[in-house]
Amino acid sequence: GGLAGVSAANHLLECGGRVVLVDKSSFCGGNSTKATSGINGSATKAQKAAGIDDSVELFTNDTLKGGAKKPEVVKVLCGNSGDDVDWLVEKFSLDLSLVA
Repeated sequence: GGLAGVSAANHLLECGGRVVLVDKSSFCGGNSTKATSGINGSATKAQKAAGIDDSVELFTNDTLKGGAKKPEVVKVLCGNSGDDVDWLVEKFSLDLSLVA
């Protein structure tokens, strides 16, 4: 029922599938509801609009310094993060324009 579950459910619906979204909590949102500091991404449209010079390489290095244990996973997640954040903004009309 979190961000990943809602995104997957949305994709299935767009492809003509039928979906039941389940969450273990009494409300839908999963761990995404705990992400009070936002959604991390590099080289997003919001960053570019704010004149913030960011890159996948910087994000990847910062994530690895933070203690990530699987560099191959970090490279994929960080590498896709900008496009993924932009997709969320466009697909679900999310306001992720505040860049911290």
